[in-house]
Amino acid sequence: MCRRRHQEGQLIKTKSGWSVRFYEPGEGHRRRVQTWLGDFKQLPNETAATNAMDAVLITVNQNPTANPQTDTITFATYAEQWIADCATRKLKRVKPSTLLNWRGILDNWLLPMIGDVPLANVKNKTLKAVVERLDERGLSPATIQNIVLVVKLVRIFPTDDDGDALFPIEWKAKVIDAPEVDKRKQHTPCFTSEEVTAIVQAANGRMQMVAILLAASGLRVGELFGLECRHFDGTSVEVKQAIWGGSGKVQAPKTKNAYRFVDLHPDVAALLKQYIGDRRQGFILQTRSGRPLNQANILLREFHPLLESLGIALCGFHAFRRFRNTFMRQQRCPDSLLKFWMGHSAKGMSDLYDKSKKDLAYRRDVVKSMGVGFEIPLTLTPLIGRSGRQEEPMQEELTAVD
Repeated sequence: MCRRRHQEGQLIKTKSGWSVRFYEPGEGHRRRVQTWLGDFKQLPNETAATNAMDAVLITVNQNPTANPQTDTITFATYAEQWIADCATRKLKRVKPSTLLNWRGILDNWLLPMIGDVPLANVKNKTLKAVVERLDERGLSPATIQNIVLVVKLVRIFPTDDDGDALFPIEWKAKVIDAPEVDKRKQHTPCFTSEEVTAIVQAANGRMQMVAILLAASGLRVGELFGLECRHFDGTSVEVKQAIWGGSGKVQAPKTKNAYRFVDLHPDVAALLKQYIGDRRQGFILQTRSGRPLNQANILLREFHPLLESLGIALCGFHAFRRFRNTFMRQQRCPDSLLKFWMGHSAKGMSDLYDKSKKDLAYRRDVVKSMGVGFEIPLTLTPLIGRSGRQEEPMQEELTAVD
Protein backbone atom coordinates (compact mmCIF):
# COMPACT_ATOMS: atom_id res chain seq x y z
CA MET A 1 0.00 0.00 0.00
CA CYS A 2 1.10 3.51 -0.74
CA ARG A 3 2.11 5.36 2.37
CA ARG A 4 0.05 8.52 2.90
CA ARG A 5 0.97 11.36 5.19
CA HIS A 6 -1.31 14.01 6.63
CA GLN A 7 0.32 17.43 6.57
CA GLU A 8 -0.46 20.26 8.95
CA GLY A 9 1.73 22.75 7.09
CA GLN A 10 3.68 25.71 8.44
CA LEU A 11 2.16 29.20 8.43
CA ILE A 12 4.71 31.89 7.46
CA LYS A 13 4.23 35.61 8.12
CA THR A 14 6.19 37.68 5.56
CA LYS A 15 6.66 41.40 5.13
CA SER A 16 3.68 41.70 2.83
CA GLY A 17 1.33 38.89 3.88
CA TRP A 18 0.97 35.20 4.65
CA SER A 19 2.37 32.03 3.07
CA VAL A 20 2.19 28.32 3.84
CA ARG A 21 4.95 25.71 3.58
CA PHE A 22 4.29 22.04 2.91
CA TYR A 23 5.73 19.07 1.08
CA GLU A 24 4.75 17.94 -2.39
CA PRO A 25 5.91 14.75 -4.14
CA GLY A 26 8.78 15.00 -6.61
CA GLU A 27 10.72 12.58 -8.76
CA GLY A 28 12.01 10.10 -6.17
CA HIS A 29 11.71 12.52 -3.27
CA ARG A 30 9.46 15.11 -1.71
CA ARG A 31 9.99 18.84 -2.19
CA ARG A 32 9.28 21.50 0.37
CA VAL A 33 7.39 24.36 -1.26
CA GLN A 34 5.95 27.69 -0.18
CA THR A 35 2.64 29.01 -1.47
CA TRP A 36 1.32 32.55 -1.18
CA LEU A 37 -1.98 32.87 0.71
CA GLY A 38 -2.71 36.60 0.61
CA ASP A 39 -1.69 40.03 1.89
CA PHE A 40 -2.65 41.60 5.22
CA LYS A 41 -5.71 43.27 3.76
CA GLN A 42 -7.10 39.96 2.55
CA LEU A 43 -5.96 38.10 5.70
CA PRO A 44 -5.83 40.69 8.50
CA ASN A 45 -4.98 38.25 11.31
CA GLU A 46 -3.51 34.83 12.01
CA THR A 47 -6.92 33.20 12.30
CA ALA A 48 -7.90 34.24 8.79
CA ALA A 49 -4.50 33.13 7.50
CA THR A 50 -4.86 29.75 9.22
CA ASN A 51 -8.25 29.21 7.58
CA ALA A 52 -6.72 30.01 4.18
CA MET A 53 -3.85 27.62 4.89
CA ASP A 54 -6.28 24.84 5.85
CA ALA A 55 -8.10 25.30 2.55
CA VAL A 56 -4.84 24.76 0.68
CA LEU A 57 -3.84 21.75 2.77
CA ILE A 58 -7.20 20.04 2.23
CA THR A 59 -6.37 19.79 -1.46
CA VAL A 60 -2.81 18.67 -0.73
CA ASN A 61 -3.86 15.96 1.71
CA GLN A 62 -6.65 14.68 -0.53
CA ASN A 63 -4.33 14.48 -3.54
CA PRO A 64 -0.98 13.34 -2.14
CA THR A 65 0.34 12.29 -5.56
CA ALA A 66 -0.45 15.61 -7.24
CA ASN A 67 2.47 17.70 -8.41
CA PRO A 68 1.19 21.27 -8.79
CA GLN A 69 3.36 23.97 -10.33
CA THR A 70 4.78 25.64 -7.24
CA ASP A 71 8.23 26.98 -7.98
CA THR A 72 9.80 28.29 -4.79
CA ILE A 73 12.02 30.92 -6.41
CA THR A 74 10.74 34.31 -5.31
CA PHE A 75 9.63 37.33 -7.30
CA ALA A 76 12.66 39.26 -6.02
CA THR A 77 15.12 36.67 -7.35
CA TYR A 78 13.58 36.60 -10.81
CA ALA A 79 13.25 40.41 -10.81
CA GLU A 80 17.01 40.80 -10.34
CA GLN A 81 17.68 38.32 -13.13
CA TRP A 82 15.18 40.09 -15.40
CA ILE A 83 16.59 43.58 -14.95
CA ALA A 84 20.14 42.29 -15.46
CA ASP A 85 19.01 40.61 -18.68
CA CYS A 86 17.38 43.85 -19.88
CA ALA A 87 20.72 45.65 -19.52
CA THR A 88 22.89 43.05 -21.28
CA ARG A 89 20.83 41.27 -23.93
CA LYS A 90 21.53 41.94 -27.60
CA LEU A 91 17.91 41.98 -28.82
CA LYS A 92 16.05 45.15 -27.86
CA ARG A 93 18.43 46.12 -25.07
CA VAL A 94 16.68 48.47 -22.67
CA LYS A 95 17.99 52.03 -22.34
CA PRO A 96 19.68 53.09 -19.09
CA SER A 97 16.97 55.70 -18.39
CA THR A 98 14.23 53.05 -18.59
CA LEU A 99 16.27 50.68 -16.44
CA LEU A 100 16.65 53.41 -13.83
CA ASN A 101 12.88 53.88 -13.78
CA TRP A 102 12.21 50.13 -13.48
CA ARG A 103 14.86 49.82 -10.77
CA GLY A 104 13.06 52.48 -8.77
CA ILE A 105 9.70 50.73 -9.20
CA LEU A 106 11.18 47.48 -7.91
CA ASP A 107 13.01 49.01 -4.95
CA ASN A 108 10.29 51.43 -3.86
CA TRP A 109 7.15 49.38 -4.44
CA LEU A 110 7.28 45.81 -5.67
CA LEU A 111 10.11 44.20 -3.69
CA PRO A 112 8.76 45.40 -0.31
CA MET A 113 5.25 44.24 -1.26
CA ILE A 114 5.70 40.92 -3.09
CA GLY A 115 9.45 40.36 -3.20
CA ASP A 116 9.35 37.23 -1.07
CA VAL A 117 6.36 35.71 -2.88
CA PRO A 118 7.17 32.73 -5.16
CA LEU A 119 6.91 34.00 -8.72
CA ALA A 120 4.61 31.12 -9.72
CA ASN A 121 2.11 32.43 -7.18
CA VAL A 122 2.08 36.00 -8.48
CA LYS A 123 -1.25 35.77 -10.23
CA ASN A 124 -4.31 37.92 -10.82
CA LYS A 125 -5.37 38.08 -7.16
CA THR A 126 -1.84 39.01 -6.08
CA LEU A 127 -1.65 41.77 -8.67
CA LYS A 128 -5.09 42.98 -7.60
CA ALA A 129 -3.79 43.31 -4.03
CA VAL A 130 -0.79 45.28 -5.30
CA VAL A 131 -3.06 47.65 -7.25
CA GLU A 132 -5.30 48.21 -4.22
CA ARG A 133 -2.34 49.13 -2.03
CA LEU A 134 -0.94 51.49 -4.65
CA ASP A 135 -4.32 53.15 -5.04
CA GLU A 136 -4.57 53.59 -1.27
CA ARG A 137 -1.21 55.36 -1.36
CA GLY A 138 -2.65 57.91 -3.77
CA LEU A 139 -0.57 57.02 -6.83
CA SER A 140 -1.86 58.24 -10.19
CA PRO A 141 -3.43 55.78 -12.64
CA ALA A 142 -0.50 56.23 -15.03
CA THR A 143 2.01 55.37 -12.30
CA ILE A 144 0.00 52.33 -11.24
CA GLN A 145 -0.12 51.13 -14.85
CA ASN A 146 3.68 51.42 -15.08
CA ILE A 147 4.12 49.37 -11.90
CA VAL A 148 1.67 46.73 -13.14
CA LEU A 149 3.66 46.49 -16.37
CA VAL A 150 6.85 45.69 -14.43
CA VAL A 151 5.06 42.88 -12.55
CA LYS A 152 3.87 41.37 -15.83
CA LEU A 153 7.32 41.63 -17.43
CA VAL A 154 8.97 39.86 -14.51
CA ARG A 155 6.22 37.22 -14.45
CA ILE A 156 6.83 36.12 -18.05
CA PHE A 157 10.64 36.38 -17.85
CA PRO A 158 11.53 32.75 -16.87
CA THR A 159 11.55 30.48 -19.93
CA ASP A 160 12.67 26.99 -20.81
CA ASP A 161 15.31 26.09 -23.40
CA ASP A 162 12.78 26.55 -26.21
CA GLY A 163 11.87 30.04 -25.03
CA ASP A 164 8.44 29.02 -23.71
CA ALA A 165 7.26 30.64 -20.50
CA LEU A 166 7.74 28.51 -17.39
CA PHE A 167 4.73 30.12 -15.74
CA PRO A 168 2.21 30.97 -18.47
CA ILE A 169 -0.69 33.09 -17.26
CA GLU A 170 -3.77 34.82 -18.58
CA TRP A 171 -4.09 38.24 -17.02
CA LYS A 172 -7.69 39.20 -16.29
CA ALA A 173 -8.29 42.94 -16.27
CA LYS A 174 -11.58 42.58 -14.37
CA VAL A 175 -9.83 40.78 -11.52
CA ILE A 176 -6.81 43.09 -11.37
CA ASP A 177 -9.07 46.17 -11.58
CA ALA A 178 -6.30 48.66 -12.27
CA PRO A 179 -7.53 52.27 -12.76
CA GLU A 180 -7.67 53.49 -16.34
CA VAL A 181 -5.60 56.47 -17.41
CA ASP A 182 -7.88 59.40 -18.28
CA LYS A 183 -5.85 61.53 -20.69
CA ARG A 184 -8.21 64.43 -20.06
CA LYS A 185 -7.07 64.57 -16.44
CA GLN A 186 -3.36 64.25 -17.11
CA HIS A 187 -1.24 67.30 -16.37
CA THR A 188 -0.02 68.54 -19.76
CA PRO A 189 1.00 72.21 -19.38
CA CYS A 190 1.66 74.21 -22.55
CA PHE A 191 3.07 77.73 -22.76
CA THR A 192 1.31 80.46 -24.70
CA SER A 193 3.11 82.72 -27.18
CA GLU A 194 3.00 85.57 -24.65
CA GLU A 195 4.52 83.38 -21.93
CA VAL A 196 7.34 82.16 -24.17
CA THR A 197 8.12 85.76 -25.18
CA ALA A 198 8.21 86.81 -21.52
CA ILE A 199 10.47 83.89 -20.58
CA VAL A 200 12.91 84.58 -23.41
CA GLN A 201 13.06 88.30 -22.61
CA ALA A 202 13.56 87.77 -18.87
CA ALA A 203 16.16 85.00 -19.20
CA ASN A 204 19.86 85.55 -19.79
CA GLY A 205 22.96 83.52 -20.50
CA ARG A 206 22.49 79.86 -21.29
CA MET A 207 18.96 79.80 -19.81
CA GLN A 208 17.89 82.19 -22.55
CA MET A 209 19.46 79.99 -25.22
CA VAL A 210 17.77 76.91 -23.73
CA ALA A 211 14.35 78.59 -23.79
CA ILE A 212 14.77 79.83 -27.37
CA LEU A 213 15.90 76.48 -28.73
CA LEU A 214 13.23 74.46 -26.92
CA ALA A 215 10.43 76.76 -28.05
CA ALA A 216 11.68 77.11 -31.64
CA SER A 217 12.60 73.48 -32.26
CA GLY A 218 10.34 71.25 -30.16
CA LEU A 219 13.34 69.20 -29.02
CA ARG A 220 13.07 67.10 -25.90
CA VAL A 221 15.29 68.58 -23.21
CA GLY A 222 17.48 65.46 -23.14
CA GLU A 223 17.98 65.78 -26.90
CA LEU A 224 18.87 69.46 -26.53
CA PHE A 225 21.43 68.86 -23.79
CA GLY A 226 22.92 66.04 -25.88
CA LEU A 227 23.67 68.31 -28.85
CA GLU A 228 27.34 68.87 -29.61
CA CYS A 229 28.85 71.58 -31.80
CA ARG A 230 29.35 69.03 -34.58
CA HIS A 231 25.57 68.48 -34.69
CA PHE A 232 24.89 72.07 -35.82
CA ASP A 233 25.53 72.84 -39.51
CA GLY A 234 24.53 76.51 -39.38
CA THR A 235 20.85 76.00 -40.28
CA SER A 236 19.71 72.83 -38.50
CA VAL A 237 20.63 70.49 -35.66
CA GLU A 238 20.97 66.73 -35.95
CA VAL A 239 19.58 64.61 -33.13
CA LYS A 240 21.79 61.54 -32.66
CA GLN A 241 22.00 61.21 -28.88
CA ALA A 242 20.38 62.36 -25.65
CA ILE A 243 21.39 63.01 -22.05
CA TRP A 244 19.69 61.29 -19.14
CA GLY A 245 20.01 61.33 -15.37
CA GLY A 246 22.07 63.46 -13.06
CA SER A 247 25.35 61.88 -14.11
CA GLY A 248 25.17 63.34 -17.62
CA LYS A 249 25.38 60.00 -19.39
CA VAL A 250 24.85 59.88 -23.14
CA GLN A 251 22.37 57.41 -24.56
CA ALA A 252 20.47 56.84 -27.80
CA PRO A 253 17.44 59.03 -28.49
CA LYS A 254 14.03 57.92 -27.22
CA THR A 255 12.86 56.14 -30.38
CA LYS A 256 14.05 55.37 -33.92
CA ASN A 257 12.02 58.33 -35.18
CA ALA A 258 13.92 60.60 -32.79
CA TYR A 259 16.98 60.34 -35.06
CA ARG A 260 16.34 63.37 -37.26
CA PHE A 261 17.31 66.82 -38.47
CA VAL A 262 15.45 69.75 -36.94
CA ASP A 263 15.57 72.85 -39.12
CA LEU A 264 15.81 76.19 -37.31
CA HIS A 265 14.36 79.54 -38.21
CA PRO A 266 17.18 81.73 -39.63
CA ASP A 267 16.98 84.17 -36.69
CA VAL A 268 17.26 81.31 -34.18
CA ALA A 269 20.17 79.79 -36.11
CA ALA A 270 21.93 83.16 -35.99
CA LEU A 271 21.55 83.34 -32.20
CA LEU A 272 22.87 79.81 -31.87
CA LYS A 273 25.94 80.73 -33.93
CA GLN A 274 26.45 83.70 -31.63
CA TYR A 275 26.20 81.47 -28.56
CA ILE A 276 28.63 78.83 -29.85
CA GLY A 277 31.16 81.37 -31.05
CA ASP A 278 34.40 79.84 -32.31
CA ARG A 279 33.96 76.51 -30.53
CA ARG A 280 34.20 73.45 -32.78
CA GLN A 281 33.75 70.60 -30.32
CA GLY A 282 32.08 69.75 -27.06
CA PHE A 283 28.46 70.10 -26.02
CA ILE A 284 26.62 73.20 -27.22
CA LEU A 285 25.18 73.71 -23.73
CA GLN A 286 27.75 72.71 -21.15
CA THR A 287 29.27 73.42 -17.77
CA ARG A 288 32.60 75.18 -17.36
CA SER A 289 34.30 71.80 -17.22
CA GLY A 290 32.73 70.75 -20.51
CA ARG A 291 30.15 68.36 -19.10
CA PRO A 292 26.54 68.34 -20.35
CA LEU A 293 24.01 70.25 -18.28
CA ASN A 294 22.11 68.54 -15.49
CA GLN A 295 18.39 68.75 -16.26
CA ALA A 296 17.27 68.76 -12.61
CA ASN A 297 19.71 71.52 -11.66
CA ILE A 298 18.74 73.75 -14.57
CA LEU A 299 15.05 73.14 -13.96
CA LEU A 300 15.02 73.85 -10.22
CA ARG A 301 17.83 76.39 -9.87
CA GLU A 302 17.31 78.50 -12.99
CA PHE A 303 14.05 77.77 -14.80
CA HIS A 304 11.59 77.52 -11.89
CA PRO A 305 12.87 80.72 -10.21
CA LEU A 306 12.46 82.44 -13.58
CA LEU A 307 8.86 81.25 -13.89
CA GLU A 308 8.12 82.36 -10.33
CA SER A 309 9.45 85.84 -11.05
CA LEU A 310 7.12 86.08 -14.05
CA GLY A 311 4.07 84.71 -12.24
CA ILE A 312 3.87 81.66 -14.53
CA ALA A 313 2.78 78.33 -13.07
CA LEU A 314 5.71 75.99 -12.44
CA CYS A 315 6.09 73.19 -14.95
CA GLY A 316 8.73 71.19 -16.78
CA PHE A 317 10.58 71.82 -20.03
CA HIS A 318 8.09 69.68 -21.96
CA ALA A 319 5.69 72.64 -21.97
CA PHE A 320 7.95 74.15 -24.66
CA ARG A 321 7.56 71.00 -26.79
CA ARG A 322 3.76 71.16 -26.54
CA PHE A 323 3.90 74.85 -27.46
CA ARG A 324 5.93 74.12 -30.60
CA ASN A 325 3.67 71.27 -31.68
CA THR A 326 0.55 73.39 -31.12
CA PHE A 327 2.00 76.38 -32.98
CA MET A 328 2.99 74.32 -36.02
CA ARG A 329 -0.49 72.80 -36.23
CA GLN A 330 -2.05 76.26 -36.01
CA GLN A 331 0.23 77.41 -38.84
CA ARG A 332 -0.96 74.42 -40.89
CA CYS A 333 2.49 72.89 -41.04
CA PRO A 334 2.56 69.91 -43.45
CA ASP A 335 1.83 66.85 -41.33
CA SER A 336 4.83 64.91 -42.60
CA LEU A 337 7.23 67.68 -41.62
CA LEU A 338 5.55 68.19 -38.26
CA LYS A 339 6.05 64.51 -37.41
CA PHE A 340 9.59 64.57 -38.75
CA TRP A 341 10.68 67.63 -36.74
CA MET A 342 8.92 66.42 -33.56
CA GLY A 343 10.30 62.89 -33.90
CA HIS A 344 6.87 61.25 -34.03
CA SER A 345 6.12 58.03 -35.89
CA ALA A 346 4.41 57.74 -39.28
CA LYS A 347 0.88 56.36 -39.05
CA GLY A 348 -0.07 55.17 -42.52
CA MET A 349 1.14 54.41 -46.01
CA SER A 350 0.71 58.02 -47.15
CA ASP A 351 3.22 59.03 -44.47
CA LEU A 352 5.65 56.38 -45.68
CA TYR A 353 5.26 57.48 -49.31
CA ASP A 354 5.78 61.17 -48.47
CA LYS A 355 9.47 62.09 -48.91
CA SER A 356 9.15 65.79 -48.04
CA LYS A 357 11.56 65.35 -45.15
CA LYS A 358 14.34 64.61 -47.65
CA ASP A 359 13.77 67.90 -49.54
CA LEU A 360 16.13 70.24 -47.68
CA ALA A 361 15.16 73.40 -49.62
CA TYR A 362 11.48 72.73 -49.00
CA ARG A 363 12.05 72.18 -45.27
CA ARG A 364 13.94 75.46 -44.95
CA ASP A 365 11.24 77.37 -46.81
CA VAL A 366 8.54 75.96 -44.53
CA VAL A 367 10.36 76.62 -41.26
CA LYS A 368 11.15 80.18 -42.34
CA SER A 369 7.61 80.96 -43.50
CA MET A 370 5.98 79.61 -40.33
CA GLY A 371 8.02 81.66 -37.89
CA VAL A 372 8.41 80.62 -34.26
CA GLY A 373 5.35 82.06 -32.51
CA PHE A 374 7.24 84.33 -30.10
CA GLU A 375 9.47 87.39 -30.24
CA ILE A 376 13.07 86.49 -31.00
CA PRO A 377 15.67 88.85 -29.48
CA LEU A 378 18.16 90.45 -31.85
CA THR A 379 21.02 89.34 -29.62
CA LEU A 380 21.50 87.17 -26.56
CA THR A 381 21.49 88.75 -23.11
CA PRO A 382 24.79 87.96 -21.34
CA LEU A 383 24.78 86.82 -17.74
CA ILE A 384 26.64 89.35 -15.60
CA GLY A 385 28.29 87.92 -12.50
CA ARG A 386 29.11 89.63 -9.23
CA SER A 387 32.49 90.65 -10.59
CA GLY A 388 30.76 92.60 -13.36
CA ARG A 389 32.11 90.23 -16.01
CA GLN A 390 30.02 88.11 -18.36
CA GLU A 391 29.96 84.54 -17.08
CA GLU A 392 27.88 81.41 -16.75
CA PRO A 393 26.94 79.96 -13.36
CA MET A 394 28.98 76.96 -12.31
CA GLN A 395 27.02 73.76 -12.76
CA GLU A 396 27.65 71.42 -9.83
CA GLU A 397 29.08 68.18 -11.16
CA LEU A 398 27.10 64.96 -10.62
CA THR A 399 24.72 66.68 -8.21
CA ALA A 400 20.99 66.81 -8.75
CA VAL A 401 18.53 68.72 -6.62
CA ASP A 402 15.96 66.47 -4.95
